[in-house]
Amino acid sequence: MTTPLTALVFPDVEEMVINQILDVLSYEASTVKPEGDAFIQALPFVQVTRIGGTRVTGTFKGRRLHDDARISLDVYADSRVAATDAVAQVRAAVEQMQGTSRNGGFVLRTWEEIGPAVRPEEPNSNVTRIGYTAGLRVRPA
Repeated sequence: MTTPLTALVFPDVEEMVINQILDVLSYEASTVKPEGDAFIQALPFVQVTRIGGTRVTGTFKGRRLHDDARISLDVYADSRVAATDAVAQVRAAVEQMQGTSRNGGFVLRTWEEIGPAVRPEEPNSNVTRIGYTAGLRVRPA
């Protein structure tokens, strides 16, 4: 006999962010970077990775349970100018998620933990990577 879940199951925040980028910006986005020519053809490309966060399961005076997800977003483009423009668009798209529902989750709040910065990429590569870290407070929709 299977024991039913009694804990709250939170939405996949990576999936929520990826779908936001795909819907709003039409950039390629995934948790996994494409390889070879597929990567070059996908530029600008956004790699979305959850790098931690905390789940608030205890409540005080009836506060809702939530998950504070920390997300790393790496924006790859064929030049520094293109990467700078693309990361500005990605930042706006993620910030715009506050107060919206998607993929079974509701975004209570968004914030930026670490602003955009060039992150080293393969030497002799014609690709620029600019990344930043965002936070999203979510709960099931």
